[in-house]
Amino acid sequence: MLVSSIYAGPTCISGQLRPCPWHSGNDNYRCDRVLPCTNCRVRSCESICSYELQAQDAPRSKNSLLASRPPALRSSYILPPSSAPSRISLPRMTTALGYGLTAAPTVSILTRLDVAPRTWGERPQAVTIRTSHADSLPDFAEYKTVIRQLPAATFIEKLMAIFLREFNWQYYVLDAAHFRAQFREWNNIPYSVYRADHLQGVSLDLAVFPAVLFQVVAVALLMLSDEEAEEFDSLKYSANMTLADLACEYSMSGERVVSMFSKRDLSTTTVQAEFLNACFFKLTARVAESWHMLGVAIKDAQELGMHRDGVDTAPVHTKLDDQWHLERRRRLYMILSIWDIHMCLVLGRPGTIDWRHGSPTLPIDVCAANTARTPPLVPRNPDTDPPTPLTRFLWQYELTCALRDIQDLEHVEMLPGDVSRVDKLHEKLVRLYQSTPPIFRMENPDTRWDAHDGVAPWIQWTRYYFCIFHCFSLMILHRPYVFHRKESRAEALRASLALLDTQRLMFEGQPSATWKNFVLFYGAFDAVILISSIYIFFPQEHPQLPHVSGQHLQWAIERFATMQSRNPLAKSADTVLRAVFDRVSRMADSRTFDADSEATACSSPESSSVETSGSELDMDSGQFVQPIETHGIMPGESGDHFEAVLGPDTVWHFSNLFPQ
Repeated sequence: MLVSSIYAGPTCISGQLRPCPWHSGNDNYRCDRVLPCTNCRVRSCESICSYELQAQDAPRSKNSLLASRPPALRSSYILPPSSAPSRISLPRMTTALGYGLTAAPTVSILTRLDVAPRTWGERPQAVTIRTSHADSLPDFAEYKTVIRQLPAATFIEKLMAIFLREFNWQYYVLDAAHFRAQFREWNNIPYSVYRADHLQGVSLDLAVFPAVLFQVVAVALLMLSDEEAEEFDSLKYSANMTLADLACEYSMSGERVVSMFSKRDLSTTTVQAEFLNACFFKLTARVAESWHMLGVAIKDAQELGMHRDGVDTAPVHTKLDDQWHLERRRRLYMILSIWDIHMCLVLGRPGTIDWRHGSPTLPIDVCAANTARTPPLVPRNPDTDPPTPLTRFLWQYELTCALRDIQDLEHVEMLPGDVSRVDKLHEKLVRLYQSTPPIFRMENPDTRWDAHDGVAPWIQWTRYYFCIFHCFSLMILHRPYVFHRKESRAEALRASLALLDTQRLMFEGQPSATWKNFVLFYGAFDAVILISSIYIFFPQEHPQLPHVSGQHLQWAIERFATMQSRNPLAKSADTVLRAVFDRVSRMADSRTFDADSEATACSSPESSSVETSGSELDMDSGQFVQPIETHGIMPGESGDHFEAVLGPDTVWHFSNLFPQ
């Protein structure tokens, strides 16, 4: 009886230092030889649960154990080296003290100490760090409750296809082949795992993967066309419920999954889920929440070391899977960086990334023709291979570097009249625009790949986008100086008008499912406000300006009214735009009345005819903007200068801004 009641297996070191729990007669609290074991979990000391790796296993027979070992040593048996869990490294243990694993000098020294020889003459050994804590979820019952809210696999697969087709190319946060492989791996988890009290044997990336699925499903539901929406009506569970309501619930479920894991249990999948959550907030007009969630995603990415090459990569990568994992990390952090600086300049909110610390190596642009999960990492040949969404993002990152320079101007104290930095940045933006890759140009583009299946859905939209991005960069460069520098008013005016015209062309060629895109809102809103303010505060400089701005205001209001059903931001901005339009209209009416009165009082027939013709021109003829193009607003500059800035194509000629 005594023999059968003694636990003969190996115990952890922590269990050896305390009274053996099986002496109390309760077998539920003894060491069960997992990491962390039940004994340590009961005593809330999981972080110190470890096993002796150098000892050899003892015989398994209970009778032989009693015969060959004294009772005092029965608690010192350990797992054999082949099956013993990997010990936790010293740097990993410092996370409980608040230290980061990426930059703190103390942790860097501790990392060297951790791999140092433990005896004289011993060679340093690599330490295996336990990175998966999926076995110890705080509340596995709640985890199972949340993931049961996912729709059936057939619906998920359809929504995944819609997401990858309609949305993923915009930010390229998910690699399609890897994402589908993760989905298959998730579906292959046996039911017996969910019947247990923890996710035994499931990696941390896979444990967090449902959070990504929830966000993908939520975003895809927002991108459905009217015809596609009917197919998913069966997912609704309440009367008067919309697919947007259902999408919000799926997104919140994804947030709950992420919140179940501590900041010590982060993974690349966690950052992907958080970024997709920020995208969802932006699509649903919760911009402040999107900005906050973006900051959370960036902080978690930095916690994983994505911001430094020396942390997220080993000196040499020999496994192809490791190389692709590194590329996905680099691409994800690059996208986060672009979002961070763009939201800073658009929303006027502080950024999260400190660019003074440098940036990691950019990802490799690999041809997307191979659909295998781990194709070879061969750089794309621009002459023979079609562009990829990553090609677009790499060029956008180059443009974003100029935005960082614009942001730095806010912290530079310039003397009155010293605008040399502004002019140098202006020239830099012009050079960047002139060096746009041919595939992305609006003027004489390279159209070889326009009909390619992987390029056709996004290439024309991208050309419009880079034109808008260039105009927006010029606009925000000169915007702080429009009230005390005439040259900046001229440049900001031309960039704003060109932005609105390009955006109008972009809007006309896009289906209604794309109206949620922020590009159709923020650029237009900022440009309209800037044009109106230049006219209202400086009406004497450009007497023809009210007709130009009035027409663009009217077009913007009409676009926003059309997008209201799908873009809540457009509905919120309608009141502001109508108030501004009313101000500009009243200003234009008063100037027209003054011009007519002056023309009537004038005794010269020639001057009367000139003044009258200047005030009665047709608004749609385009003649109002012609004086801006021919005479130039900046002193000492001609129209050729502005053609160099905005390009010689007719898109940039203000005489063609209006439909004929």
